[in-house]
Amino acid sequence: MTSVAPPRNHVRKGTPSDAPAVSSALAEAFDDDPVFSWMLPDETRRGSAVRAFFDVVVDALAVHDETWTTGAGVTGAALWVPYGRPPMSDERGERFVDELVEICGPHADRTLGLVDAMDEEHPSEPHEYLWFLGVVPASQGRGLGSTLMAPVLARADREGRPAYLEATTARNRAFYERHGFRARAPFSVADSPPLWPMWREPTESGTAGERYPGATVVK
Repeated sequence: MTSVAPPRNHVRKGTPSDAPAVSSALAEAFDDDPVFSWMLPDETRRGSAVRAFFDVVVDALAVHDETWTTGAGVTGAALWVPYGRPPMSDERGERFVDELVEICGPHADRTLGLVDAMDEEHPSEPHEYLWFLGVVPASQGRGLGSTLMAPVLARADREGRPAYLEATTARNRAFYERHGFRARAPFSVADSPPLWPMWREPTESGTAGERYPGATVVK
């Protein structure tokens, strides 16, 4: 009997049972991110704090059902807020802030200042919003980041909708630019590293899906 190899890259919608693994993968992906290092300067507790942060974010965004992850074993994830929707309700937003204060402890003012700056920079025009995209270091360089974005970017192209994100490093900025995003002037808070707001206009229908022929989307 001849066995059939699984697709090299395939992605699917995350389920509630995936939440812990998604949080773990994103925490690993952002372990050495300069913005998180600035937000949480205490190296002795940064790892656990970053994991707690993503536990909260994954939970807060679960209502949108726009968490995309890898098909066989969770090695990365993309967390989206759908077109025209706020990330969370006012009530959930207040609880989210309280949770951030508890996680960040004595450095909470850094995180809250950064959140305020992100809100000020955020475009008012409706868009698909990529809150976080990350792949564990051991699985990077295989095109997973691109395939994790592909379903929503393809939808945005089909429906003529823009997309938005904030890049936390120059390397990430260059990665997103290869996928049609364009960086605006960076912003920062106090002595924080820069963040680049990035906007993507929709392209011809199907372009995003055709760009990743090795990607299989599991419904």
